Amino acid sequence: MVKPRAQLHNLSVCEHGGKPGTAKTSAVIDFSTNLNPYGPPGFLSEAIDEAIHGLNRYPDNECRELKTKISNKFGCREEEVQVGAGVSELIPLVAHAFANKRVLMLKHTYGEYELAARVIGARVKQIEMPGLRIQPELIVAEMQPEDVVFVCNPNNPTGQYLGKEEQAQLIEAAERLDALLVIDEAYVEFVPDAYPLHSCVSSIRNLLILRSITKAFAIPGVRIGYAIGSEAIIQAMQKIKTPWSVSVFAEKIGTAVISVAGDAFLKETTAKIEAGKQQIEAEFAVQSDANFYILDVCDASKMKAALLEHGLVVRDCTSFGLPTHVRFSVRSEAENNLLINTILELISTRNR
Repeated sequence: MVKPRAQLHNLSVCEHGGKPGTAKTSAVIDFSTNLNPYGPPGFLSEAIDEAIHGLNRYPDNECRELKTKISNKFGCREEEVQVGAGVSELIPLVAHAFANKRVLMLKHTYGEYELAARVIGARVKQIEMPGLRIQPELIVAEMQPEDVVFVCNPNNPTGQYLGKEEQAQLIEAAERLDALLVIDEAYVEFVPDAYPLHSCVSSIRNLLILRSITKAFAIPGVRIGYAIGSEAIIQAMQKIKTPWSVSVFAEKIGTAVISVAGDAFLKETTAKIEAGKQQIEAEFAVQSDANFYILDVCDASKMKAALLEHGLVVRDCTSFGLPTHVRFSVRSEAENNLLINTILELISTRNR
């Protein structure tokens, strides 16, 4: 048998949420995926019906309809937009196009960055997070020319968001050193008053923004996301992008949510999520800028298994390098209460 490339020898499949497993109850409540609990939006049915009529043709490989919507919404040029089958397609594109030597990333962050880097043989440097906090100065101190620097903002799984001044530190260093700064804003819609980083793209050479459409609109079954960056960066990614990776359905649905109706949906539902966050933070004394939290429960694997017995699914953060923590998303008030009370009861029982 032909042996796989050497870079694959020590790689494992990246862990993700959304795998409920086996529970005693017939139905489970999934807190392991960081999705908007109030979606998908009802208005998407029309876009789906429209997409059905396109099944007999290849998708538009340029995704021109969606690119136009994105560029109009964010005030950038269509040449500065790349549409992909979710951020999970865009991350390897970045690595293949630009990771010549080394990739920097936070110690506790989304695992696909490291996987994409190691597949192509790039060296990986993890930046420490004292107290599980991102310190931009530590990233800047480590940055070197030609580095590709992945920063998840807000960070998955810790939920911390770097604001305007902190992002400016990273941008200045990337421009000065000629490194590529990749800001993954997959959860930015859940951050109140987030800084509009896209407004900087046209004047910055070494910045690429990744955006997910699936999280905020609760449509993970439709793989759709986009990148905003300089025309040169986007052109390099386009050269190696898989043809027709964005289906007719994905583009139509993406086009439907990048709209006035989509903005109204987000405004209404994120207000409900903020109310749920207050409830969770009061009970657990935790804080997050996103729509999810991590909680130290001493043994994440045991807590996950115990919660599954009650039909509740959380994310074991061992794969993030945090074996004592679980991550859970914000859901409806009743569901949040159920999770809170069950965790508190399990902790109380353990401590007796």
